[in-house]
Amino acid sequence: MGFLNALKESITNRPSTLREPTFVKEFNEENKQFNDLEKLLKIAPAEVCKKINEDIKLLSYGITGERNVAYELKNSHMPILILHDLYLQHNGLTAQIDFVIIDRKFILVIECKNMVGDIEIRNNGDFIRYFKGNSGKVYKKEGIYSPIVQNERHVEIIRDILKEEKHLVKTDFGMIKHIVTVANPKAVINSRFAKKEIKEHIIKHEQLINRMKEFHETKGNEHWFTEETMYDLANSLLKHNGIYTPNYERKYGISAETKEDNQIPATNENVLEEKVQLIHKEIIGETGLIEESPLYKELKKYRLDKSREEMVKPYFLYSNSVLEVIVKAKPKTIEELKAIKGFGNVKCEKYGKDIIEIVNKNMN
Repeated sequence: MGFLNALKESITNRPSTLREPTFVKEFNEENKQFNDLEKLLKIAPAEVCKKINEDIKLLSYGITGERNVAYELKNSHMPILILHDLYLQHNGLTAQIDFVIIDRKFILVIECKNMVGDIEIRNNGDFIRYFKGNSGKVYKKEGIYSPIVQNERHVEIIRDILKEEKHLVKTDFGMIKHIVTVANPKAVINSRFAKKEIKEHIIKHEQLINRMKEFHETKGNEHWFTEETMYDLANSLLKHNGIYTPNYERKYGISAETKEDNQIPATNENVLEEKVQLIHKEIIGETGLIEESPLYKELKKYRLDKSREEMVKPYFLYSNSVLEVIVKAKPKTIEELKAIKGFGNVKCEKYGKDIIEIVNKNMN
């Protein structure tokens, strides 16, 4: 695994190009679920709107917490790959994961919690949340599902995926770590009665980078990933990534007829897909192949030249499926390019200007 690939890197004298935190799947505050809930408020009965507003508030807390963690990761100065907001699907199981970090020495699965109130972790592993008024008196307490148990289930799915993709064997499973970060700086965590193995897996978000450095510097870990393997791991997880679609009808009792009568506007992704379909014939003709179009060929050549320049595999820049979407959509601006899945701020900054120039040149 790591040793043989490392030896290959050493023999070929291939320098490392990963020198800083790099988002393979971008952090994006534009949350589709948040937007969908706001649209539902316009069509839901008054008695349902209260529950939707509560869920919007909780979702907003979650986005804020993830933003805090993303900030820490961006400023970690560690050569790591970062995937945000994964919805993994494998063998009938699913997992919504906030962050996956891939380092040369470990894979870290992060569950981000922006918890409100004081949190007590008991000896049996139960999590209890206390709500206090302005006087400091507790007016409500409730048990919450253990985020550590949730995180452990996420780890199991990732293990199964990477084993199936032949990246890891059972003896490598220890390289996959998991952490719950509490991203609310005002939250108080009382873990004095918690068992050691629980305490080790829950930290405040500002402690995250130090913990990651501890993982990296742990002695006795003989295995490590090459840069090429790190990207292969990331792409294998993206291969199993899907789109989470909540069942609002089941959750809020809003019927299909109600949604049809109060049509929800299309999202940016829907609009892009419609644009792709409408201009498909114009770009490649009714019987032509997209691979034969001059734009496809030039973008493919640009990808190859750039990958050789950066000494990475071509699909690190963009995959063939993303290439096809670019050809179909013909983005004329950076904002239009960002609307294509797979192109976040980092890739747009590195390649966006060149891609837009190629597209515009082939519009004539």
